Amino acid sequence: MSDPSTTAQSESLAFKGLRVFDASQGLAGPQCAMLLAQHGAEVIKLEPPEGDWGRGVGKRYGDHSALAMASNRGKRSLVIDMKKPGAQQVAAKIAQQCDVVIESFRPGVADRIGLGYEALRASNPNLIYLSVSGYGQQGPYAERPGTDTVIQAFSAMMAFNRDSQGQPNKIGFLVVDTLTSLYAFQAVSTALYARLSGAGGKRLDVSLMQASAAFLGLKVIEATLEGDHPKALNAPAGVYQTRDGYISVTLSKEIHYAGLCKALNRPDLLDDPRYANFELRADNQPALAAEISKVLATDNSRNWISRIEEAGALASPVNTMTEWLADPHVVATQGASWVDLAQVGRIAVPAIPGVPTPQAGDRRGHFPGVGTEGIEVLRDFGFDEQQIDALREAAVVLEPSGDSLG
Repeated sequence: MSDPSTTAQSESLAFKGLRVFDASQGLAGPQCAMLLAQHGAEVIKLEPPEGDWGRGVGKRYGDHSALAMASNRGKRSLVIDMKKPGAQQVAAKIAQQCDVVIESFRPGVADRIGLGYEALRASNPNLIYLSVSGYGQQGPYAERPGTDTVIQAFSAMMAFNRDSQGQPNKIGFLVVDTLTSLYAFQAVSTALYARLSGAGGKRLDVSLMQASAAFLGLKVIEATLEGDHPKALNAPAGVYQTRDGYISVTLSKEIHYAGLCKALNRPDLLDDPRYANFELRADNQPALAAEISKVLATDNSRNWISRIEEAGALASPVNTMTEWLADPHVVATQGASWVDLAQVGRIAVPAIPGVPTPQAGDRRGHFPGVGTEGIEVLRDFGFDEQQIDALREAAVVLEPSGDSLG
């Protein structure tokens, strides 16, 4: 018997009853589909025989990698060898019965394998169809591959992340893929809402390039007004070394600068006319930062955080992820839950804002192996046992090669 609280939780999810066909790979498209699953949608993940290539990025645990676990939670995996005769018809039959289709093929590939928008729309005019790509479906770069690192460089994101020598640097996680998944989820969600009022289906084109520009909207506007090297918004905000680590100091109001000077016991920095307001502090940032650095190096991070907060200014220790997970506020607010998984061990899974964390027995907490739900998916989408046996025999649909987790 299922847990009543889990059942009630599932019943309240916004996308309960919706079906999603996820033919994307990597992180951006799959993570969008994962978010739909966490809000209650039934997500069918189409995979090639070897599995989504994201399963092999980084250290592998059976069928899983950290990337795959982050992007596939709550889905049902179906392996179809699209090179086999009849495979395209099987995939199309399932996709046609779904509310949302997500693909991340190069432009034109989905059409060639029978999963293009026009072909699916013909039998399902209310279909929400999402294409995720590097540069979009149109334009001179449409055929170019666009990875997270490539788009960090292309979008000017690296130019805003320079070290002390002025060298542009990559942000150390898949930030472009992640933010693209969020914009994609937003686009799908609003299209589904519009459909409720009779808007019908829609094709959505979400690219890593455009998502990055939207994410950097403030910097785009700044550049048009001030050029590529605008003044700092909140000098002397930055990362400073203490006696035992690093802290981040920032400010958004003049009272924060006054509080910082008080915490540092440097009233002269508050009275100095060179630092009288945000614009002047930006003009004189190097000298001001040097003074602050000298003071902060004299004590440890914990003491500085306490003094700065007490003075009404803003600061935080620069945590590692392990330190964040152990922080008492994160623990108290259940910012992450811990799950024990076969093949993998104990992992932390962050809570997703706005949606309840899956409890035991909730499908949203399931991490599918390659093809582990394929046969049951076929049954649910109208294939009888004779058809399923024939597809197995022809190796169109493959049996699972690994284990699900959770």
